[in-house]
Amino acid sequence: MPYAALNGIRIHYETYGQGDPVLLINGLSAPAANFLYQVRDLSPHYQIITVDNRGVGETGVAEGDVYPTARLADDAAGLLRHLGIPRAHVLGTSMGGTIAQELALRQPELVRSLVLACTWVRGDGRFLHTPRSWVALCRKVSVEERFREVLYPWVYTPAFLELPGAVEEALKRALAYPYQTAPEGIERQAAGLFAWNGTRVKDLKKIRVPTLVLVGRDDILTPPAFSRDLARLIPKARLKVIPGAHAFFIEEATAFNRAVLGFLRTC
Repeated sequence: MPYAALNGIRIHYETYGQGDPVLLINGLSAPAANFLYQVRDLSPHYQIITVDNRGVGETGVAEGDVYPTARLADDAAGLLRHLGIPRAHVLGTSMGGTIAQELALRQPELVRSLVLACTWVRGDGRFLHTPRSWVALCRKVSVEERFREVLYPWVYTPAFLELPGAVEEALKRALAYPYQTAPEGIERQAAGLFAWNGTRVKDLKKIRVPTLVLVGRDDILTPPAFSRDLARLIPKARLKVIPGAHAFFIEEATAFNRAVLGFLRTC
């Protein structure tokens, strides 16, 4: 299992396939293993790099009460340099999309294109309240309850949740991953997320790389309005709405991956 010592922490990453590099960055408390379907469909065409952000998965929990979004972006930049990759396509989902934005602003020379999925640059009060409730519960409920009762109603569509066995299958996949996300990792990531929210609105005009903004039509956590806002602020960004909710890259993986591949081929 590969690790890199970067910015005072041991960071876990994986690489798959060959070709132009694509870095995948996941969201709040989510391990890189969530990109199973993207690795499956994208790695025959590209070199795919996945990474566990600090505080989750197989990456360590670093000191400090907050993991600023800028620090997470610097971790991603450090990983690309560690791998000898001068420039990569960068895909971020949810909080990973905020990290991708920050990476493109802080170290634009490393970013060839951006895919910003189910993400935001300025979330409203209802949105911010939701991850705060997740954080408040992360020390009080089991990992299984965290997924089933707290997370899934927000990230999957009603149709998915009503499918016989769908939740159990999702739980089986989630709990089979060889990781445990410590509550302090979730808390510190979330603190950075809250501090970053709304701070980069005026800076997005500086992003000049090709950008695809993707959102699930039925996303109630980061709704399509957030993505329309994001696409309007980034010069020449493309917006694409496809079926699914917040976790549409899992629930609607085929449609999601088709959109990503189509975009990457133009960059």
